[in-house]
Amino acid sequence: MHDGYLALLASGGKRKLRANSLLAYGDEESRFEAAVLFHEAADIERRALALLEDVEPETRLRAAVERCACLVMGLDVVEAARAFREVEEASAAVPQETANAHRDRLDPLYFAARQDLTELLKRAPVLVSSRFRWEQIAETDRSRARAELDALLQRFPGESTFHLVDARAALDERRFDDLGRAVRRAHRLCPDNPLLRAYMLLVIAQSIAYPGSATTREEAEAELDRTYQELSREPADGVVYLGFMTASLAAFLAAFYAGEDAAEVHGKRARWAAEIAAQRRSIVSADIGKYIEAAGPFIGLLTTQPQMLTAVIENTLREALLNSDIGRASGESLQQPKAASLIRGVISQASRWLTPSAELAELSELALAA
Repeated sequence: MHDGYLALLASGGKRKLRANSLLAYGDEESRFEAAVLFHEAADIERRALALLEDVEPETRLRAAVERCACLVMGLDVVEAARAFREVEEASAAVPQETANAHRDRLDPLYFAARQDLTELLKRAPVLVSSRFRWEQIAETDRSRARAELDALLQRFPGESTFHLVDARAALDERRFDDLGRAVRRAHRLCPDNPLLRAYMLLVIAQSIAYPGSATTREEAEAELDRTYQELSREPADGVVYLGFMTASLAAFLAAFYAGEDAAEVHGKRARWAAEIAAQRRSIVSADIGKYIEAAGPFIGLLTTQPQMLTAVIENTLREALLNSDIGRASGESLQQPKAASLIRGVISQASRWLTPSAELAELSELALAA
């Protein structure tokens, strides 16, 4: 057996042991940290299997069962449902008795968790009717939707999509500290998800506009630079470039209004990201390229001719292009409020383009099945 394979499985086992000990505490933070560890263990199963050249059908089934079980224990029913389909496919390649032996513990756990979620969704009519799109929920229904979302997050803190819905709610309600917390939680659960990488870049943009005690502007820009180096080495989903473009535009605006030379570098990177994003496909949304293509000329104009940012143009950007009045948000901003206002407008618009369509579709199917 491949030494690397065995080493990975051992590291996954340690994570599962630690996760189970955290679950015993029962508090919100411990349950979330346990969910993160179970998600890491699930990913380790996938990576370990990829190390093997000739995979026996039973080995493939064992890995699929373990991965699905980790996701169930990690309180992520949507991702577990996808993994369960892999379990069923792998089961078809082995004798029925073998499949039953591997799945005797998983099947009851999975179906119980799925039923638990569907029962909760029955008690979340506002979220379900909106297909979990917070921006489509009427103001009069927001308090009810908030209660529904809190109940779902309390029971299933490992469901990254719920954290994204929470992030969108925080953005619409101008609770920017809560936005960062929700996005970071979702990203910790699924760090390789391109949509969550894009949202993390929106948080970086937010930190540049309104640096807080947790993240300084310098730290945010350093993270932005690391992301640029990563994208230069290894291409990513188109949606990640959208997030990077947004954060680079934020850094450009901050530097421009502060009279800093770094504005030129950030502007160049924003144009670079816009050009690449317009050409790349995205698993998140087929419309991302269309949005980027439409935004490209604006990015080019803004970053190459910033002197054109008169008061009239700024108002046009806010009200027409960015469709945002988010600049009225409270909080300690840059010395140049115009920059902070524009950055938050850019974040608001970009977030409208970042919709986890696949995950929302899975949740909607579960809700309809309920």
